[in-house]
Amino acid sequence: MKRLQLATYLLAIDGVLLLYYSYSWSSMVYLAFALFTLVLAYGVGRENRTAIKVALVYTGLEFFFGLLFLIAGNIYSAVDAAISFFIMHDILGYIQDVYREEKEREEAEGNIKKE
Repeated sequence: MKRLQLATYLLAIDGVLLLYYSYSWSSMVYLAFALFTLVLAYGVGRENRTAIKVALVYTGLEFFFGLLFLIAGNIYSAVDAAISFFIMHDILGYIQDVYREEKEREEAEGNIKKE
């Protein structure tokens, strides 16, 4: 399984949900965020580092507002908060794996240079 496959799929699902909101409420703001989320899904799927960083910040804010609206009584925000949580979890796991691999590579290169 590809490392960021879950985050890519969940970002695409989130983008499709935002497209539905855009269509049902005739809102250009939802359309802009839907297109932004779909572009982020593509960038995360290609493992672009900038897209991963932006997606992490974006989903963090989306998770915060999803929880805020859930506390305020909007039950449908639980789905949005859950999707955002799993996206953040997948991206943070990916960052941890990449950091571990780079650290091992640096240690291996350091051992080769010492010999």
